[in-house]
Amino acid sequence: MPEQLQWHEPEARLVLQAIKNVGTAGGVLSLPPITLEMIGAIQTHVLHSQIDLQDLEIVAPGAYPDRISPGSKRDQLIQILVLIPYVDMSVDPRMVAVVDDFAACLNVSPKTLNDLHQVRDNHLRRLLLNYGRRSMGEFLMLDTPSKFIRGVISAIHQAVGDPAVARRYQSLESFPDGSLGHSFFHWYRDRQWALPGEHKSTSELLVNHDCCHILGGFNTDTQGEMNVAAFQAGLFTDGFGFESLLEVMLDFHLGKSFSTTTGLIAPETGQFIPDAAMAGYEKGLACNINLIQELDFWDVAEQQVLALRQLYEIPPTLGPVLLQP
Repeated sequence: MPEQLQWHEPEARLVLQAIKNVGTAGGVLSLPPITLEMIGAIQTHVLHSQIDLQDLEIVAPGAYPDRISPGSKRDQLIQILVLIPYVDMSVDPRMVAVVDDFAACLNVSPKTLNDLHQVRDNHLRRLLLNYGRRSMGEFLMLDTPSKFIRGVISAIHQAVGDPAVARRYQSLESFPDGSLGHSFFHWYRDRQWALPGEHKSTSELLVNHDCCHILGGFNTDTQGEMNVAAFQAGLFTDGFGFESLLEVMLDFHLGKSFSTTTGLIAPETGQFIPDAAMAGYEKGLACNINLIQELDFWDVAEQQVLALRQLYEIPPTLGPVLLQP
């Protein structure tokens, strides 16, 4: 699991200065209000620092290698900087150029950086193909041709209707109140969704994603999807979670109709709320299990949601276990 890094104040200041550097394209642009919000959210939920955000000086990328050691801190810094051109919805090439400078100086080149280039150049179809291929393995665990074929066949079969699978999930109604299984059942029924195996269901491929919603306390509106994606960004050690977050930002913050091209869900703009998203990311970093890749739903379905949150070290969540749509 990704570790919750301890950023000392001089390092934390450098992170905030780097965000400002990108957000102003090296001092050329005025800092957008939402980017200032992002700086505050990063300070609160990632750096846990108390630095005065007024008059942050810009420090050139070339000064960073001597001040931030190779490893996890550099990785996290670059992933955060990649987010910044998306945050104000412009993906300004001048901002992207500053991100490139930081990445080159720190010798860090995550897949999200290449994704950023694709968005800058409006190569969304190519990006969707590449992201979709990676998500098959990372998110849906269909990482070999045989698993992929079996997964597709199973998903089609369940969408048409698989009575045996449907009965198993329908049985969750009788699980103890407050358990993950009972909550999962009502999570679907309250939203009038088909359970896995029922006609027109999304199959079992998204069960663990929905458990992230329930265990993390995220609704299923567009902001909830944004914040659960940020939560998932904290779960992955290889950076794929950030790709997932950026995909949702394209759909529901930039309105790019990226993975919403099927027409089932309409793209939206302005749904990235920095404090809420980074609070979700902080929860994901705290979680001691990758819920997408490691959770065995049926193994823990009878356990209480509140107990599982404690077991997995997910920070306390305000509100009821079940969020109404």
